[in-house]
Amino acid sequence: MKKIFLMGLATAAMLASCSKDETVEMAPNTRAISFSNAFVDNATRSVADPSFTVATLENFAVYGFTQNGQIFDDVTVSSADNGSAWTYNPIQYWVEGNQYAFAAIAPESVSVSGETLTGSSVADYKVVMAVSFTNDGKTDLLYAAADNVDADDYFMASPQPVSLTFKHQLSKVKFSFKNNVSGAYNIKVTDVKITNAKSTGTLTVSTAADNVWSNVGGNPLELSFGAAGTTDANTADAIAFETEVETYNELLMIPTATTESYNVTFTVELLNGTVSMGTYNHTATISGVELKLGYCYDFAAELNADNIVVDPDDPDDPDAELKPIEFTVNEITPWIDTEEDKTINIP
Repeated sequence: MKKIFLMGLATAAMLASCSKDETVEMAPNTRAISFSNAFVDNATRSVADPSFTVATLENFAVYGFTQNGQIFDDVTVSSADNGSAWTYNPIQYWVEGNQYAFAAIAPESVSVSGETLTGSSVADYKVVMAVSFTNDGKTDLLYAAADNVDADDYFMASPQPVSLTFKHQLSKVKFSFKNNVSGAYNIKVTDVKITNAKSTGTLTVSTAADNVWSNVGGNPLELSFGAAGTTDANTADAIAFETEVETYNELLMIPTATTESYNVTFTVELLNGTVSMGTYNHTATISGVELKLGYCYDFAAELNADNIVVDPDDPDDPDAELKPIEFTVNEITPWIDTEEDKTINIP
């Protein structure tokens, strides 16, 4: 049976390399609880990466408790200068003798419910909550929990910043296409899509070490990655390649277990030099892959003579694949003897 699409999962790029921590610190030597001096180490990318940076984050929502109850309830902390300074209103202050626990969600527009302080002391306090999220493929979701604060005499002598390290709660996806047809052919790959991504889910922040997604589903979400190797999705502007290219756009998906599968569609144009030899639509399936929080995935497809023109409706049809142009030598015809007897006169 011919394989329509060979998928490989590149899992080497994991949380440490794909997910850049975003830290928001509070100005020291003040008794006001504030959020400022935000920094992030994000390298410049040649692709369209929807991940938040401090400069693009704009705002986040803070949830905070003392041992006596909630004091920050969906308080919007925002920046008007690309993350150089962060403000909220009204300002709150450290009060000696209290213990504090903070958590934050970005962007602040995300719906949060059931926020509660768990634990019996400042040593194990944790802010738990349920986050309802609707995915569009281009909006990052971040969560951060600060170290708990015991506002004793020592702390109040020089209050320290509330440090929030944000972590990505979605999975990031792109595609790579490898041309294994032959050296004579270039290919163009356009209109790359996942047609049934999950659109809604609930992120549960509990006392467990890791956050967990549940109720994942909703109406199927179509994610369009465009054309491989170019920002333009149009076939006329797509890049013809001999070896391998990636999709320019990276998109975000709600994490799911290995039991979920996703439909992938794309179009391949086969070219001999600059001469178009045909255009073929393909359908494939991603299955058996766990999409984890904070991980980025590169789904690799190898296109060769066996699968580049396979009919998705009849992959077993032996006539639905490229046939090599071959040359054979039938025979070399013998020399033909003449009947004529010619005399050469030598002077």
